[in-house]
Amino acid sequence: MIIPAKKLLIVTLRDHEARVLRRLGELGVIQLRKLTNEDASRFREMETEKLRELETIYRKFIELSRMLTGSFFEEEGNLYEEYTRLKNTLDDYLTKQSNLMRMKMVVEALLRMGEKQLPEVGSFGEVFSTIGILPRNGLQELQKLMANGLFAMKHVDLSDGQVLIYLVGLMDRWNEVDRALTGLNFEVVKFPDGFPKDCQEAISLIDEELSKIGDKVKSIEKELNDLKERLMGFIEEDSSEAGRLRALYEEVVKLRGILPHHSMQHAEEIELDEKEVRDLINRFQIEYNSIKMQIHRIEGERRRLERLSSILENLKKLTDELPETGDFETISAFAGTLDTKLDETALLYVVCLRDRSKEIRSQLTSFGFKEISVLSKLPRKIDEVLKYVNMKLEENLIEKEKVEARLEELKTRFASKVGAIISYLETNLKVGEALMGTLKSETMRVIQGWVLADHIEKLKLELEKLRGRVGGALFFEVMDPEPGEEVPTALRNPKPFNTFESLIVQYGWPEHGEVDPTIVSGILWTLMFGLMFPDLGHGIAIIAIGIFFSRVFKKKFLGLNSQKLGNLMIGLGISSAFFGLLFGEFFLIETIPLIPGLHAGWIENPSVTLWLIKIAIFFGIAQILLAMVLAIYNELKRNDLPEAILSQHGLAGLISFIGFILTAFYFVGITVVPGILEFPELGIGALLQWPFSLMIAGMLMMILKPVFVKESFSAGIASILETVTAFLANTFSYARIAGFAIVHAALAIFVHKLMEANPIMGIGIGLIFLNLFALTIEFMVCMIQALRLLYYEFFTKFYHGTGSPYRPWKL
Repeated sequence: MIIPAKKLLIVTLRDHEARVLRRLGELGVIQLRKLTNEDASRFREMETEKLRELETIYRKFIELSRMLTGSFFEEEGNLYEEYTRLKNTLDDYLTKQSNLMRMKMVVEALLRMGEKQLPEVGSFGEVFSTIGILPRNGLQELQKLMANGLFAMKHVDLSDGQVLIYLVGLMDRWNEVDRALTGLNFEVVKFPDGFPKDCQEAISLIDEELSKIGDKVKSIEKELNDLKERLMGFIEEDSSEAGRLRALYEEVVKLRGILPHHSMQHAEEIELDEKEVRDLINRFQIEYNSIKMQIHRIEGERRRLERLSSILENLKKLTDELPETGDFETISAFAGTLDTKLDETALLYVVCLRDRSKEIRSQLTSFGFKEISVLSKLPRKIDEVLKYVNMKLEENLIEKEKVEARLEELKTRFASKVGAIISYLETNLKVGEALMGTLKSETMRVIQGWVLADHIEKLKLELEKLRGRVGGALFFEVMDPEPGEEVPTALRNPKPFNTFESLIVQYGWPEHGEVDPTIVSGILWTLMFGLMFPDLGHGIAIIAIGIFFSRVFKKKFLGLNSQKLGNLMIGLGISSAFFGLLFGEFFLIETIPLIPGLHAGWIENPSVTLWLIKIAIFFGIAQILLAMVLAIYNELKRNDLPEAILSQHGLAGLISFIGFILTAFYFVGITVVPGILEFPELGIGALLQWPFSLMIAGMLMMILKPVFVKESFSAGIASILETVTAFLANTFSYARIAGFAIVHAALAIFVHKLMEANPIMGIGIGLIFLNLFALTIEFMVCMIQALRLLYYEFFTKFYHGTGSPYRPWKL
């Protein structure tokens, strides 16, 4: 069953918007609908007469605001006349602005042409001159005319594929030139009277006028926007709030990576707001960065001490005292290390003239020399220095342990609050993102969404409770969707059949107002599979595999939901086992069939094979008739009478198909039910029977359809040709059901013959290999073919599947 949704409108004060949205998320029964400025103020692009139509809506919003806020509104003057006046004024200024910008472009082009003064245009005795704009594709033609001596010409490119043209010629050729220019869409440029002749002065004057007009345009646009706010007041929510929360959330997620997990498992339950969250994060970051800098400093100092200790140990092998370093009267002495090519560090002690000390230090530094300047401040005895360095290393280690302990304590303290911070941010981020699809005014918030019809009463009770908690500042209304509006739907079917919803969704989600094909499709699919794959043993094996997937495995299998796949396989297995009992097959071993008149090895009897094909065709005919009845029902629900009565899948198609089938039965002579429903073989005489007239009547109805729906008559003729072809193709397509059943029986006969001829081969190739083949390849092929008949022969006649699923917003 398809559960339709209805539209829900909620208006509340901005002070309560987050609270209202959180409660809606907790209820989890509303699919939010994104609202745009078009929903709020379509009048922005409308003309005056359409603006007046909004007066009633506007007054309703005033009443709503009065109810929610307790404030009263008084309108002074006619807002709509004011809007019209301002809009007309703005249009005038924008036209002037556009003309000035075009004139400026022309003057700048004249400068590029080499004209410092605006050329004189008009007729001067025996000479004329003119300036204008020409489409670029006309320039070549104009150049041909110039080659004939009609005029002299200068030109320069403008933007948008246009060229500025300056022409000078003799007056006795003017009429000929004028006709040519008119044919080339030449647009004459005229400058206002009193316009400066100097091009630079003209540009300065235009810039000054453009500046004034720009200020006027901005002022009028602001007045218009203010007036629009007064007229309707609602605009889209911007993304700044949600963006800010998302950035904060991502920051906390990064911080969580450096925190101890065991501390986060014992999270504090605290109430937070955004300011407190920001303060907590900022304090943690400041203190964390400070401690990390201390650790970095301590580690750097330790590396320097360890390096000095290593140098002293090496130096002790050569002497007991440190060399003297520093600047003396005429010489300088300094020591340092230098990395060698053998990945060793050499200690250099350099003594040089004092005035060359700087130059030598610079040269040594270019080779990687690192001076040890601290030597001059240490005692002379190396043992004393080593003792001092080791003491400093111990102090360094103790200090590092203390600072690291402070860091761990900070992490633990912050980690206990991270859970509450992330929970707060996740909730408010969802609320913020939900607000992105709503509308707001200075004081109010408009929220719209979809709610399923069977949730409406419960939701109304919850919203009434919420209205009481926010002091009555909540208005809501449930409305029917507008015609043509995309309405989300939900599928609800009894438990044995809800498994088949996945088949429907795979084809397409049902539209609002069309029939739910889940139950009938599930029954038809499993029946068709059982008829194609009739085997009791294989059916039991498929049931066992289905139980494994649905009850034991419970993971994704080839990207599919294993539980749903398992439930589908259980249904297919039951159908296969049932028809296996009827046809007498068990793991490709012939048994006694339960159908009266059948015997083991029935495939060797041609009459039984023909009977099976007839059963498959009859099954297909019944399925096609059912599809057409459902199509008529769908179109009647949509109030589309021409489609329900005159279309190829409507009443006309149904009548034609019944006439076609009965005419075919009379033509070949078919017994449907022996002794009850039998058709004699009439051959060409079938065309004189009433079913043929019935088929013609249905086709005439289809031909008339274009008259009622205002289509071309040829569309009706094409529909007839398509219908006749489809009748044949669709009906005989179901013969494949019998074909696959015959193939399965043929495999059983093959196994039986092989067992008689060679038992070992019969067991190896027959019972083992062919059963594995049947449970894999044949199983997949039959399942897909049954699905193909369902989708292409059944669904295409009545089911659109272009709807959208109902997905409620939840926190």
